Amino acid sequence: MENKKVAGTVILHLQDGAKRFLVHSTGETLELASTDFIAEKTGLANILEMLKDQVHLDVKKIDLVELTNGQIDHENVPLFVFEAQEAVLESELPQDFYWEEPQRFREIIRNYDIEGVPYF
Repeated sequence: MENKKVAGTVILHLQDGAKRFLVHSTGETLELASTDFIAEKTGLANILEMLKDQVHLDVKKIDLVELTNGQIDHENVPLFVFEAQEAVLESELPQDFYWEEPQRFREIIRNYDIEGVPYF
């Protein structure tokens, strides 16, 4: 699976009941967080490693809630959706990752052809 990608997001449930979604900034573009698929690991292991190493999230405090497929540059990509509670997720995001509002997140995922779009 050379040059394949794995993508994901985290739904952050804020203490006031609002939600935010993890996105990645590449220049002036916001997109889903993604990483290269390393064949020696599962897709889940790849995305968890990226969330831990690049985003600095405590992956023991996030739960997988959805797995679907999408397309990035005409390639099928597994899309993992996690959730976490603001009260237990203590992490300052690196400069190129953001917690985005639901409306803006919906605009971002319109760029992906997602099968069976999960209800966010």
